[in-house]
Amino acid sequence: MPALRKIIDIQKVGRFEKLTAPGSMRFSQVTLIFGENGWGKSTLADILRSLARNRPEIVKGRETLATGGRQKVLLLVDGQQCTFDGAAWTGTRPRIAVFDQTFINENVFSGDSVSLDHMKRQYGLVVGAEGVALIEQAIEIDRQLKEAGQVLKEKDQYLAATATALNLRMTAAAFAELAALDAADDAIAAKEVEVRRATEKEKIRTAELPQALPIPTTAAELTAVLGQTISDVATDLHRRLQDHIARHVSGRPSPVAHETWLESGLAFDAARECPYCGQELRDRSLLDLYGVYFSDAYKSLAAAVKQRRQTLERYRRGDFRQALAGKADANRAVIANFKTLTGEDSDAELDVAQIAARMENAAAGLDQAFQNKQEDLVSPIEEGVYEALACQWDEGRAAVVAYNDEVAAFGRRIEDVRRAQASANLDTLKSELALLQARRKRHEAAVAAIVDERKSLLRKQEDLKAQKEELRSKLTAHTNRVTSTLGTTINAYLDRLGAGFQIDYQPPNYKGKEPAAAYSILINRAAVPPRADDIAAPSFKNTLSSGDKSVLALALFLATVNSDASLAETIVVLDDPFTSMDDFRRTFTVNEINKLTVRAAQVIVLSHELGFLRLLWDRIDQTKITSCAIQTGAPGIASLAAFDLEKATQPRNETERMKMIKFIDATEGEPGEIRALLRKVLEHFYRNGDPELFAPDEMLDGIIRKLQIAPADHRYKGAVDDLGEVNLYTRNFHHAPVAGSVIESTSVEELRTYCRRVRDLTRGSP
Repeated sequence: MPALRKIIDIQKVGRFEKLTAPGSMRFSQVTLIFGENGWGKSTLADILRSLARNRPEIVKGRETLATGGRQKVLLLVDGQQCTFDGAAWTGTRPRIAVFDQTFINENVFSGDSVSLDHMKRQYGLVVGAEGVALIEQAIEIDRQLKEAGQVLKEKDQYLAATATALNLRMTAAAFAELAALDAADDAIAAKEVEVRRATEKEKIRTAELPQALPIPTTAAELTAVLGQTISDVATDLHRRLQDHIARHVSGRPSPVAHETWLESGLAFDAARECPYCGQELRDRSLLDLYGVYFSDAYKSLAAAVKQRRQTLERYRRGDFRQALAGKADANRAVIANFKTLTGEDSDAELDVAQIAARMENAAAGLDQAFQNKQEDLVSPIEEGVYEALACQWDEGRAAVVAYNDEVAAFGRRIEDVRRAQASANLDTLKSELALLQARRKRHEAAVAAIVDERKSLLRKQEDLKAQKEELRSKLTAHTNRVTSTLGTTINAYLDRLGAGFQIDYQPPNYKGKEPAAAYSILINRAAVPPRADDIAAPSFKNTLSSGDKSVLALALFLATVNSDASLAETIVVLDDPFTSMDDFRRTFTVNEINKLTVRAAQVIVLSHELGFLRLLWDRIDQTKITSCAIQTGAPGIASLAAFDLEKATQPRNETERMKMIKFIDATEGEPGEIRALLRKVLEHFYRNGDPELFAPDEMLDGIIRKLQIAPADHRYKGAVDDLGEVNLYTRNFHHAPVAGSVIESTSVEELRTYCRRVRDLTRGSP
């Protein structure tokens, strides 16, 4: 069974700047340690608690102040060293249960109050190692849940912010569930167009549409007259007329066209005389020829040729070019405006300069053909003469027609847009656009990764919650098994301790992350809650005396320790277990400790009550007991020394040290006698403190000489100077007066000062 066998060394922990023990001192199955209040008992209890819990901070927090060096603790547990090097424990880790004020403050109450933390820690105490393991697993799950929740919160904030940036009010969960959008860019672009159109609805409705450009006559229609003739005018007649005119005008200027001149003479054809020269017309064939030649058909053909030439002249002047350019520019601006408003575009583009140049070039060439026709209306112009020009003309015309077709199609699309916008709702369209953008954004690689991580976190949370629920079920079952008898056991202790109340243990409270114990205090069968914020309401604070509260703490400790299945492997440490309790309860406490000595691996009791320790000594098998005391012996140096409980518990009112203490406290006693007693007190302390160095009858002078030559690390080495001063102060009062010696008076205040110095040098000794 594990047991603490020896305290080898303690440095810079609490009261112990340095604590040592004789090499031969070993702790037994039962170890009783006497120590005055404030002289290190709670320090020893905290050191053992730190070791058992592997919590170095407990020792670190007790670092001795205003001294040099590093903290150190060296213990011997069943032949193995346990070492604290100022930072961590190494070596074996025994099971240790400690009852002291820290146990009470942690698990029962602090001051007069019971907090939720008390209830949580008490629950851990009650359920034991198995329950604590389950609690620790639950706490770890809570930690993971909190961590996962924090990361999940960050993911949700990112997704919600992403939706908000898209003008979409949507939860992270809803955003994560958005389906992928096929052809997302196209769908969004189309919806953006709808939004833009709805935004500019009125402008679209009132904007002017593009206009068609003037379309040139087809080359076939334009050149048809070139191939025409007058069917009533025979070819030979036409030639005779031309020959006749040629003969008469040869070498003469012609102020008018000869055909025109001849045509004018036909008004006189009824006469028998020539309308031109007045001669009698005997041969009228030529005149008849004139009549036919200048018929209505002839005139119509001439007019058509003339009109075509005028048309071609306008092209040659640039009128067509100017008309094209003006309307094309206007249409370009209109189309650009509609593109801005609706997104609709048009391929209506025309290279005016190129088209106009080709048309003008064709017009010039065709006009030459028409001029030839005009000079000889009756003769057709061969198609081969103007065929290439006609093709060039039609190509230009086709470009204009194609442009107008595109303009017309664009106009129809705009009209469709106008009809569609009549019932469009801008807010609805914006929402639809935002949703489409969100669907695209949701499935982008970076965002999709966030969503996948979020899903993993949600699954992890579900798994952790399921694990926690399973742990809670196990913990509840375990707690029920443990607490089913715990309340009865505690109440049995309370009854035997004479407490005026009982405990009603209830199922644990799971309201927080960690389960907490739940109980009521039963006073006269009335349930009183341990916790109460209202001072006017009954509670632990105002219904129990300080003795009752201590009784409850001890009852809880004894109940939990005795129900521990591993008690046989546990070192039980009790630091002043009788504190604040009435005297009649000490016998019960002694009996319970005696029972523990049979069941526990080891029992260590620390107390400043010699009478209480004597009761334990008398009740327990003394062969199992080691009795020792915490002593000082030198400033800043403490030691554990063998301690004779039987001798120490003899009546103390007549002992030298008690007289010295009474003189300090009440100035009782004759100063000279007290001054002489100081040497005896010192001699008694150091003889018993180190019997290996000092003889049983060693005088103070001998003690000082041996310490002067003792090794530097001897635990009493630091007291040499103080001992020398006390020796000088007391030597004239230790022996019988010498004849002729000077009588020395004793100052009370000076004597009290030396008494205090001796008291401080001999702490831990009766």
